[in-house]
Amino acid sequence: MKPLVHAVVGCGRVAPNHVDGFSALPGVAELRWACDRDLSRARALAREYGLPQVTSDVRDVLADPLVDSVSITVDHAQHHELAAAALEAGKHVLVEKPLAMTVEEGAALTALAERTGRVLSVVSQHRYDPVVRAVRDWMADGLLGQLVSGTVSLQCGRDDTYYADSYWRGTFAGEGGSALVNQGYHALDVTRWLTGGLAVVGAAVGHTAPRGGMETEDTLAAVLRGPQGALVTYQVTVASSITWRTRIELVGTEGSVLFDLDHPGTLHLAEGGDALRAAAREVGAQVAPPPAGIGYYGISHRRQIADFAAAIRDGHTMTADGAAGLDTLRLLREMYRTARSEGTVPGGSTAVPVSRSAATAAAATALGG
Repeated sequence: MKPLVHAVVGCGRVAPNHVDGFSALPGVAELRWACDRDLSRARALAREYGLPQVTSDVRDVLADPLVDSVSITVDHAQHHELAAAALEAGKHVLVEKPLAMTVEEGAALTALAERTGRVLSVVSQHRYDPVVRAVRDWMADGLLGQLVSGTVSLQCGRDDTYYADSYWRGTFAGEGGSALVNQGYHALDVTRWLTGGLAVVGAAVGHTAPRGGMETEDTLAAVLRGPQGALVTYQVTVASSITWRTRIELVGTEGSVLFDLDHPGTLHLAEGGDALRAAAREVGAQVAPPPAGIGYYGISHRRQIADFAAAIRDGHTMTADGAAGLDTLRLLREMYRTARSEGTVPGGSTAVPVSRSAATAAAATALGG
């Protein structure tokens, strides 16, 4: 069977993880294009990893009949436009989170993928972490009993340069928020997946230590409720002195677990019955070496990309398909809506974008990483 031919559109921070994931599938997938609005970045990625074709124009990629699929690793504001163009061109799409800027755009993409018969997947690599999958199995097997509460936190540090040197980060029009939709996305997505869904009870945003002129939130806190009534507290900030640290604690009537999403993914605690303790001893003994890219992105882009390639071949529903990405998008947009109704952040900026600015809409005609 012919290998899946793949292209990477956007050659920024996370692109090496995509290249690594497809490179880990010899005979199954091969990389063909590196594409970025900054041609020098596309050339640098292609040179480092041996991609044969380089361009600054996405139309070159989508017009190539050899290309079966694309990774879209650009600013949030371009996700809908580029994913839609790729699906219309007959390409399967792996798009970095979030699926789109708005629920309406996300729903349009999932409908388009269904109409065109193409695989659409939103990067949610931590759903594939061995610890996370083990916890999901334990919950399904009743080893935690009934879930009663959860605590989810992410603290990370982003400096002034991270925002000031970016044309889109820290803006409502380009990023759609900041701490929640960008850094806090995966902790929210994993928790929603594990609990079977979450509803918003309350939320508030902070703009207390903005970096580099960011207009969006640097901190968000929320109270969420699971389908059986469990209460989950959620907190994220980008104003910490710590580079990156997550914690997810789930408390059930029969057991409790505490783990993180940092590389390599650690189970800190599993207390409960003998079956839970025995299962916990089997987790995390062997962790694969990290792929190329930023360490705290974790080890599981490879696993999601393998699932993506398999879904293209056999048509199975992915763990992180477009519908899953749309559900998480709905949740985080409801969190922003609730936080906005709670009040405005200092300076009068609201916590959720109303529309894309004309300037960013114009910028979206070019590629970004």
